[in-house]
Amino acid sequence: MFTVGIDVDTRAYFTSATMVIAVPTGIKVFSWLASLHGTPARFETPVLWVLGFIFLFTLGGLTGIVLSNSRLDISLHDTYYVVAHFHYVLSIGAVFSILGGLTFWWPLFMGTSISQKLGNRHFCLMFIGVNLTFFPQHFLGLSGMPRRYSDYHDSFSFWNTISTIGSVVSTTSAFFFLGILWVSLVTRPAAGTAHSLGLGNTDRLPCSWHTHTELAFSFPHSSSRV
Repeated sequence: MFTVGIDVDTRAYFTSATMVIAVPTGIKVFSWLASLHGTPARFETPVLWVLGFIFLFTLGGLTGIVLSNSRLDISLHDTYYVVAHFHYVLSIGAVFSILGGLTFWWPLFMGTSISQKLGNRHFCLMFIGVNLTFFPQHFLGLSGMPRRYSDYHDSFSFWNTISTIGSVVSTTSAFFFLGILWVSLVTRPAAGTAHSLGLGNTDRLPCSWHTHTELAFSFPHSSSRV
């Protein structure tokens, strides 16, 4: 937008309007952190996906503030810096949210559980892979490498190699996750009542229709209640 030839005053307006977007975005991030505050620290697989999403989404938002500056955006326009920015915010954020929701609801949908050890390993592999893929692209963009090109100068080869290795790791983690789901469906381990799963898991999984005749409440497991 800043590169289409608009005047200085219009650039200043859109720069300010774009930076203001950081306010509700910051409120969302702190709301998510407040939701986690005070809860038992059980690093189950869905919780790891949530924490990973918050970290990556926040990192992508910080690079968005950089791109909101009209002077910087003119230099970084159509470079790999923009690619890294929207992949951190949109692609990685969406993928981590989907995988977190899938691992959270899988016992309720299928009646089988996913191995926590395998799920945690998949998260670590995916987290390392996506960061190796997209974080070096910030440096490529700052160096001036344009996007949408099939070839590049030899000076960009180092960070492109790191990014390629990260993409291979990410692809491997995707097939690893399919293997985890296959193991869960074949072995069909019983879906236990993990603390983080909450409502609906006191009966058989998946729940039958009209399981609860009234609204159910979940209380923390403690010796005393106020």
